[in-house]
Order: sequence, then structure tokens, then C-alpha cells
Amino acid sequence: MKSKFSKIERRALSFLFLPFGIGAMATATRFPEIRDQLGINNGTFGTFLSLGAVGSVVAFILVGHWVHNFGVKPIVMFGATGLFGGLGLVPHLHNPTYWLVINILIAFSWTSFHIANNAQAIHRQDEVGELILPRLHGLWSLGALLTSLLAIVITPYVTLAWHIDVIVFVMWVLTMYGIVKSTPYFIDKNEEADAFSGLSIKGIAKTFKFQPIVVVAMVLAMQTEFSTQDWSAIYAKDTLRMSPSLSIYGYAVFIGAMIIFRFNARWLASKWSESELIAKLPVFGGLGFATFISLGTWIGSTNRVLGFITSLIGFALAGFGSSILAPTLFGIAFRKSSLPSSVVVAQIGLSQTIATFLVKVAIAWVAQATSVTIALLIPALMLLATSRFSHLGRKAGD
Repeated sequence: MKSKFSKIERRALSFLFLPFGIGAMATATRFPEIRDQLGINNGTFGTFLSLGAVGSVVAFILVGHWVHNFGVKPIVMFGATGLFGGLGLVPHLHNPTYWLVINILIAFSWTSFHIANNAQAIHRQDEVGELILPRLHGLWSLGALLTSLLAIVITPYVTLAWHIDVIVFVMWVLTMYGIVKSTPYFIDKNEEADAFSGLSIKGIAKTFKFQPIVVVAMVLAMQTEFSTQDWSAIYAKDTLRMSPSLSIYGYAVFIGAMIIFRFNARWLASKWSESELIAKLPVFGGLGFATFISLGTWIGSTNRVLGFITSLIGFALAGFGSSILAPTLFGIAFRKSSLPSSVVVAQIGLSQTIATFLVKVAIAWVAQATSVTIALLIPALMLLATSRFSHLGRKAGD
């Protein structure tokens, strides 16, 4: 018998995703200024940003098992505090080495929060029998969109430090409120101690069940989102010569398109099977992104406004194309595993993070050696290739 997913629980869980998106993505909207403040080039900036994966890898090794052993609540409290506290330090840094250290700590906290949040959502989705995860990911995306729109408005008038510090403090307070309201619904520590090893590396290795095909699909599907987050503002500012506030529009448009499909995941699922969606959306998004980003750069050399508008179409198509792939693939991974949701999220995330780190470093140095436009073609082609993994999804009638 399926349990109920009440409005109170739905609202409480929303407070763990919406403020997360608003606060966590605040610095991404001002990456060009952060890069210039640190005095580093695109290659070094992208590499140092990608090295945050060190913190993510450590978290993915440990935190899934921490959730299993200690429950969700202490992990989300720790993760939120570390994440928002670390982000609040970023505007005050001028030394690239200090930024690298803080970036690793931010990534560890971000991943801890991510594992606990998604473990809770996947666990309840399975119990309730309702498609919960895409909508919650949509709330995260809505938060990212709201922080982008806010940045567009206030960037010309507010310093980097005031912008980031105020946002992350308010979002930390809202997240703590969400944690208090969600407490009755959180996954408690798992009493089935015999089912899992302890927290030693050897014990963790015993429970690690690798799903290589799902990991490859997720790396391909999600790189467009990561690259848009990292490079869209720099692309608009450096390639199309747009102002800092206008440079934020690319990410805002991408996230806006992603939200539309994530909030309509049920409607999409009623029209097409999982397999059909994985086959169609990446082709639509990958080809559209590659085409319109290239056209935007070409047109922008003579008409920067028209080139900018053209590139925004590319970011929108990329958002549509990659929108529901991550939550769909997470759901597939969970169905294929007998392990707790927190451990599945951590294991898939660990493998994905290592692979994504290598891709992000490659993109950074392609951007440095050639141009950001050429670098952005890499995630476009990766998204296109995701369509080859449509066999992972359920077919019509399954």
C-alpha cells in the first residue's frame, strides 16, 4: 500500500530545494567578476572551479553511508551551513589558492546537501508512487532562475560582496526553517546494520555497485547544465561583449526552459515513454544548442545584440533538451539497485563527479586555447549523444 504525500510534507520538502537553488547559484551569476577579482585566465579559472570535485568525491564516498547510519536531518543541516557559509566567503577572496580551498569545502558541503535531499525525495517517491523528483528539481531550477533574474537587476548597483552575502544568509535561514518543518518526514537512521558495512573505505567498497551505463548517460546529459552554469556569462561578456548584467541572461534563459519541462514532467510522461523522451529530448537540445551558439557568435561579430539574442535561443533549446534527463536517470538507477536511496545517489554521483571533472577541465583549456564558443560545442555534442541511451528507460506499456 502506497503512503500519502501530504501538502504539508510537499511544502516542507520544497524548502530544501528552492532556497538551495537560489543561494547555491548566486555566485555563478557573477563568475566573470570573480575571475577578474582573482586575476586568472579562463583555463585556470575553469580548472580551479573543476577541482572542487575533490570535495565532491570525498562527500560521495562518505555521505551516502552517513545518511544511512545517522539519518537525513544532521546531514542537511551540516551541508547547508557549510555550503552557504563557504559561498559567503567567495566575494572577499583575491588569492586564487584560497579560492581553490574554499571551493573544495563548498563542493563537499554542496554534495552532502545534494545527497541527503535527493535521498529523501527518491525514498518518498518510491513509497508514494508519485513522480516527485522532477518537480523538486524544478524548484531547484526555479531558485537558480530567481537568483539569475535578481542578479540582472541588482548587478549594476550592488557590490559583489553585498549581493552574495545577503542572499546566502537569507537562504540559510529559510533552509533551517525547511529542516524544522521537514523533521517529521525525514528518513531516520537505518536499523538494518547487517545490510551495510561500516564507514571504513574497505566497508564502503563492499557495497559499491557500479552502474557504468547509467553514469555515462548522466555525464553526457548533465554537462550542458554544468557548462552553462560555468561559461554562459563569460561567453556573453567576452565573446559577445555584453555588460555584466546582460551576461547573466544566458543562464536565466537556460534555467527557465528547464523549469518549464520539469514542472510538466507528468504531462511529458503521459505523452511519451521514458525511452522515447531520452531518445528525443537530447537530439532537440544538443543540435539546437550547437547551431544557435555558433550562429550567435558569427552574427555577433557584426551585430552583437542580434548575436546575443540568437545565442539565447540556443541556451533555451539546451534547457529544454536536458531538463528532465537527470531526475529520470536517477530514478532508473534507483530502480536497478537494492541499496538505500542515499547510497545509490552517492555511488552514481561519485562516478559521475570524477568523469565530469575531467570533462570540465578539458572544456576550460579548450576555451583558453581556442574560444568559449568552441568549448561549448563539447557539451552540445555530449547532450546529443545521450539519445543513444534510450534503451535504459521504460518503454510504452512497461
